Amino acid sequence: MNLAVFVIAFLVTGSLGNVDGKYLPVLLFGIAVLVRRFVRLQRLSRERGEELKGGGCVEWGLLMSLIPLTGKEFAELDLHPLTLVLGVLLVAVLVLVALLAWRGYVTVPPGHVGIVSRIRGASDPEFRHITPHDTRGILARTLLPDRSRWLMPLTYEVEFVPRTEVAEGKIGVVTAKAGRTRPANRAVARSVACDHFQDGQAFLLGGGEQGKQVDTLAHGQTYDINTRLFEVEQVDRVLVPKGTIGLVSARTGGNRPTVSTFGPHVECDNFQDGARFLEGGGAQGTQLAVLKGDASYDINPALFNVITTDNAYQNGQGLMPYHLNQVYIPPGYTGVVITLDGAEQESSDRLGPRVPGHQGFQLPWVFLQNGGWRGVQEETLREGTRCDLNPYFVYVVLIPTRILVLEWNDKTPEESRNYDVHLERIVVTVQGYRLFVEMSQTLQIRPESAPTLVSRNGTRDLAALGGLDTDPVPVQRFVERVLGALVVSYFSGIAAASTIKEFLETYAETRTDLSAQVKRALNEWGVDARGTTLGEFRAEDPMLNEELKRPAHEQLQGEVLDLQLANAEREDAIDQVRVEAEKRRLRMDIEARVGVLGIDYYMVLAMLQEITKAPVPQYLSGSDISAYLETQPMARLMDLLDKVKGLKREAAVEPGAARPSLTEGDAPQAAAPARDTPEPGGASPDAPGGAG
Repeated sequence: MNLAVFVIAFLVTGSLGNVDGKYLPVLLFGIAVLVRRFVRLQRLSRERGEELKGGGCVEWGLLMSLIPLTGKEFAELDLHPLTLVLGVLLVAVLVLVALLAWRGYVTVPPGHVGIVSRIRGASDPEFRHITPHDTRGILARTLLPDRSRWLMPLTYEVEFVPRTEVAEGKIGVVTAKAGRTRPANRAVARSVACDHFQDGQAFLLGGGEQGKQVDTLAHGQTYDINTRLFEVEQVDRVLVPKGTIGLVSARTGGNRPTVSTFGPHVECDNFQDGARFLEGGGAQGTQLAVLKGDASYDINPALFNVITTDNAYQNGQGLMPYHLNQVYIPPGYTGVVITLDGAEQESSDRLGPRVPGHQGFQLPWVFLQNGGWRGVQEETLREGTRCDLNPYFVYVVLIPTRILVLEWNDKTPEESRNYDVHLERIVVTVQGYRLFVEMSQTLQIRPESAPTLVSRNGTRDLAALGGLDTDPVPVQRFVERVLGALVVSYFSGIAAASTIKEFLETYAETRTDLSAQVKRALNEWGVDARGTTLGEFRAEDPMLNEELKRPAHEQLQGEVLDLQLANAEREDAIDQVRVEAEKRRLRMDIEARVGVLGIDYYMVLAMLQEITKAPVPQYLSGSDISAYLETQPMARLMDLLDKVKGLKREAAVEPGAARPSLTEGDAPQAAAPARDTPEPGGASPDAPGGAG
């Protein structure tokens, strides 16, 4: 655009007539256009980082044409030589000013900052190398990107450096190369308000110290930092895996009290605000607060050392990854808490009283401030609890509250962690005979009794580290000292005062008595006895075992016979019931038939039915068969009918008189022979009408 204006102005000026000084303005405009092009090229070269050339040929050509024309105009003006010299000097001054303006005009390219150095002038006696003032040296302030500024040429130099960008997942740890000397007892410099180290002038004037800084740069951010004043190192953020905790140790700070393991707690945004930690009186060493899992933290490694499961092996203090696991109390258990710091106990037999406000020992500083005791605590962690506990502060012992079944028998090496590992097989020696007794005990430990159990039976040797302990030692010792000792003592007393016979006869009473004693002993510990099972016993001598089996065998045989007798009696009773039922059925059937047919017809039908059942020979031999024929059904039937008629005629006998009836021998019998014997007043079977 400027080139086009220059060309048009040149052409228009040439078309003008004899106008004095017409080429001088065009010459000056052309010089300005050429200088502007040169400045623009230099700026683009700095932004792109490469030297750019080109352009200006037309401008130079026009200028070369204008110079003689302008000189000719000056010659025609018939000026005084002094005036001409002054004009030339004026032009030279204008050109020099333009060059100076070009050299002093600075534009910082995008994504960069400008670091300014003053190479001429007086120096500051306090800040000789990097200065917050406009004196000789590297200036603390920087030039921001995309902004232009004019600096005195030959006095200042500008260096363009990339802006400081902190990557995601990283933090920037800053080291100051200039400033006041840091005290020897501090590992990091104190905090100074300087807009995240972007205002170097404020840092130096505010008393900023050399070395590692307490403040850090956040991840995912870009900063305009003077890299001649500050050096930025990018380190990983602290990541605490899910289900674990992070332990923090301060590298610098005050000295903690000699009577305490920990220094005072300071709220400092999970150790991400190091300045607040130091200003609040934070002490060196292990901190009470822990970092919760499944989170990342912007923690300055120059101020804090953080131990996670990823670097636990490297801490050199015996800390293992399992110490950093989140404490979880599974169902069927309670967690007995042993604090490793706190006030001294008033009595070794007393449990630490409940202390409010510490949220299940997750706020140990609250526990200590409220006077919590060191040692076994009355308060327990209930089943299903998940909490982030500092293993340097608490030690949690798992005690089962579910129902336990303990057995007295021989144990294998794989059963070394069983709660009944010390309960060996019961051996009773009676009159020189060794008897092996089977026994088991079911019990349940109450949650409120678990602390006393741990306090009186102890745990494995406590080290400097706590955490969750699944060691069964407290319960094993309780079982051995209470149940084991009681049972051994009980059977030893019985063996010393009994014979084999007495032992056998009182074995049932032994079960009841032993169960009562076990229940009393467990109740003193706050443990519920659910059941005592005293099983059979076996002798070491095989012959004695056979003798012991014999009474049992005989008793079993007697029980079998008693059972058979009882079954037989039941079967007899069942038969009687069936007979009575059959009688009732027959009686009802007969009564029904008699009611329908009458007594006479019913008796005839009954006799016919019986006679048809009589046996009939297949053949006969001999000459005299008359006696045999009398026994056959038809003859017998005729005889019975005659008797029935006799009974019928006597039916009108007065009441109370003896009534004739069929005798037992007159009943229809197929095999019994009978003869026709006429009764007084009766009719012969051969008489007319005898067949009825």
